[in-house]
Amino acid sequence: PIDIQPFRDMIEGMRLDLWKSRYRTFDELYLYCYYVAGTVGLMTVPVMGIAPDSKASAESVYNAALALGIANQLTNILRDVGE
Repeated sequence: PIDIQPFRDMIEGMRLDLWKSRYRTFDELYLYCYYVAGTVGLMTVPVMGIAPDSKASAESVYNAALALGIANQLTNILRDVGE
């Protein structure tokens, strides 16, 4: 079964995005990035799977997927700064 929590968190992030577009602290920005992109990373793991012969733990794979999603969102935000 797929964990439903990332889906719920993404919906919460979309709600926040309707009324908030600036973040005062990096912690606020990080939370926003988790909601809108980190959750996507978490959702992709069950779809792509973990190789049966992988030496990585499921926890480390999920942590890497989360970090990649957040990094992608931060990159998108930084690209938009100049526009």
